[in-house]
Amino acid sequence: MSQSGTVLIAVRDGMLADSLRFSLELEGYETRFCDEHALSPILRAPHLHGTCLVLDQDVFSRVAEVGESKLPCDPCVPVILMVSQKTERLLAKARTGGVTEVLEKPILGGVMLETIRQVIEKNGPSSQPMRSS
Repeated sequence: MSQSGTVLIAVRDGMLADSLRFSLELEGYETRFCDEHALSPILRAPHLHGTCLVLDQDVFSRVAEVGESKLPCDPCVPVILMVSQKTERLLAKARTGGVTEVLEKPILGGVMLETIRQVIEKNGPSSQPMRSS
């Protein structure tokens, strides 16, 4: 089933980024790579309806290191955070940081694609209640 929408990919692991891009484009999504330095201008651009951001724990942490308490997202850009291990501290930081969904690695089956599809369909603000999948 072909999807529509854009997925911004901000992960430090190049192989993971390429794998995400490949599988997302097979599903019909447009993809775009960005890093923590490019996030702010990209995410503040107008007309991001139908877009979501997938980032890993490393990028999320680096954004916090530069003094951002919340991801610099337009409210209509949902954020999916991939983590190695869900901890209460990390989940609390994600909630206050504007994360929509937290997925724990390894992410098996179609969990990532289904989560992306759901958050783009909802296209709700990233401040909506975070679900831990």
